[in-house]
Amino acid sequence: MSTAAAFSSDPQDELYDSIKDKPLHVDLVLLQKGRTRPHIIEKELLRIRDATSLDELKEKLLEAQESLEALNIFQAVQLTLDASLTGDPRSCTLKVHCPEKRIWHAHAGTFLAETEAKFEGQFGLTNALGYAERVDLTYERSNKNSTEYGLQFTRPRAWGTTLDSRASLAQHFLDRQQASSYVENYRGSTFGLSSDDGRHNIGYELAWRALSSPNRAACPSVRQQCGNHLKSALQYVYQWQRGACDDPGDPSVGVSFRSTSEVAGIGLESSLLRFARQHFQGAVAIPMVGGTSLFFQANAAAMLPWGAGWQRKPTCISDRLFLGGVGSLRGFQERQVGPSEPRLGNFQGGAGSRRDALGGDLYATVLAALRFQFPSRSLQEAGIHGHFFVNGGSLSLLSGTGRSLKQAVTEDFMRSWRWTAVCVVCAVLLSPSASLQASHGQICVPVPTD
Repeated sequence: MSTAAAFSSDPQDELYDSIKDKPLHVDLVLLQKGRTRPHIIEKELLRIRDATSLDELKEKLLEAQESLEALNIFQAVQLTLDASLTGDPRSCTLKVHCPEKRIWHAHAGTFLAETEAKFEGQFGLTNALGYAERVDLTYERSNKNSTEYGLQFTRPRAWGTTLDSRASLAQHFLDRQQASSYVENYRGSTFGLSSDDGRHNIGYELAWRALSSPNRAACPSVRQQCGNHLKSALQYVYQWQRGACDDPGDPSVGVSFRSTSEVAGIGLESSLLRFARQHFQGAVAIPMVGGTSLFFQANAAAMLPWGAGWQRKPTCISDRLFLGGVGSLRGFQERQVGPSEPRLGNFQGGAGSRRDALGGDLYATVLAALRFQFPSRSLQEAGIHGHFFVNGGSLSLLSGTGRSLKQAVTEDFMRSWRWTAVCVVCAVLLSPSASLQASHGQICVPVPTD
């Protein structure tokens, strides 16, 4: 009998109830041959050894089926119980049929990230060696000359545990001249482990970065950052979610929480970047009547250097927090809110190019969103609805400014909150991720340098 159908067929309910508690165990497992190593599948089936009745065996098989599907290397997973080849009525044979996915995959597309339009290409191999591994080679190119290359290897259930492992190599060229008058060359590697439920994630990053200012118009604070930087950091992420509430534009119902902790400076090399950073994010979505829903989200983050003379050392601009844009503070340009300095020279880079955004070490945002339907039935049928957002945020530097932490928090951070109100009319074209929006925003509390 198959786990997909035999345990849920209504005509067999009475028969199943009459025999579900009778002794039964699996004495033989028959596997279909393929690329996947037998021990990868057998490891997920070990749990059935503890089953002593048909009912217990059913539960264990459903758990095994879910675990095999989570490997993401099979088109489908079918587990079938059949009569034992020995003729023993208290035993049975398990047949495993798992047709494998295609060995290669490819993807190409365009998307918008911050203020850049990007092209992405990806090619990868799935389960080529039979260990449920996945190898991906990616390439990205933006309209602002930023390029990214990446090679990533992932393997679930690493070393016989329930942990998923990953390793990656990356090379980036990021052009930040429009916002902060510098470009960044990055070469680095990351290694990480994550729990099978996705709640816990720990990683290590070793990276070299070179910052430069080709336009020679960077402010003094950015010029001081130019040069080589070596980063060796540990990061831990904890995330918990109930329901679906991760998108303020299309909230459902639920609660989520995410905590990211990072410590950089792991090692004896004196030139390593040394800082600690903590970021918290929480969100809640509340459905209401008539297709109306409320969404609330809050973010708070802080980072500080550590080591001798830490308060006099500025943090690296590449690791700092930035504010502005749809993802953080609506109504403002991307990365254009917070500490800044006038640029030098006569660089002509378009709107917002007169000052360099420096980012900050202390960051907070709050967002309240109302999603509502228009009273017209024709608009509702066309997928046209509205949003109203109230957004606030603040950003300030904590170190390397010559000011005490108390002054930075009370005078700079607490007194520089910006508030905006934005109304959006949204038309869904093909799916919730493909929509046309028209918005009008009002900046309620600005700062002159924004």
